[in-house]
Amino acid sequence: MTASNPARGWRVDRIPGKRMTATDDGVLLPLWLLYDGKHKADAAFRLSLAEAEQLHAELCYSLGDGEAPACRPAPARWP
Repeated sequence: MTASNPARGWRVDRIPGKRMTATDDGVLLPLWLLYDGKHKADAAFRLSLAEAEQLHAELCYSLGDGEAPACRPAPARWP
């Protein structure tokens, strides 16, 4: 049995020290693209406002007690 080495192959990480940026139509999450642990390029993950709100709700649900945050309704697929 072989163990996976996270330093090998392609990897996408947040850029340390860079925060998400709000735009007129959503948010940008700055990312690094790495191959075998070496930086290859910078990229930005774009989310619309609706997608960012959905991600926020899903993160709160996953990290919390299984409940959507009070500021956002739970998606229909949640029990």
